[in-house]
Amino acid sequence: MTGTDETTEPTPDVEQAVEQMNDRGATVRAVQLEQALDQLCADGELTDAQRQVVEQLSERLVERLLAVPRSSLRDAGRTDDADTVETAIELFG
Repeated sequence: MTGTDETTEPTPDVEQAVEQMNDRGATVRAVQLEQALDQLCADGELTDAQRQVVEQLSERLVERLLAVPRSSLRDAGRTDDADTVETAIELFG
C-alpha cells in the first residue's frame, strides 16, 4: 500500500459541473429568447438590428448571472470542496 486511502471517492469534476451549468444557462436562454422574440414579433416585425440587440442582451444576462457561480465552483475545485461541486452537478445536471 502506498499510504493513500483507496476508499476515498474521487473529487467531482469541476469542469463537468461548469459545463453543465453553462448548458443549463444556454437552454434557459434559448427558450426565453424565443418566447421574447415571438412576443415582440407579434406586435410587428423586428429589424435584424433589433433582433441582434435582444440576442446580445440575453447572452450578457446569462454570462453575468453564471460568472459568480462558475468562479465559486472553480474555487471549490482548488480547495477540494467536493460537496459544493457535487451540489452543482446535481443542480445543473
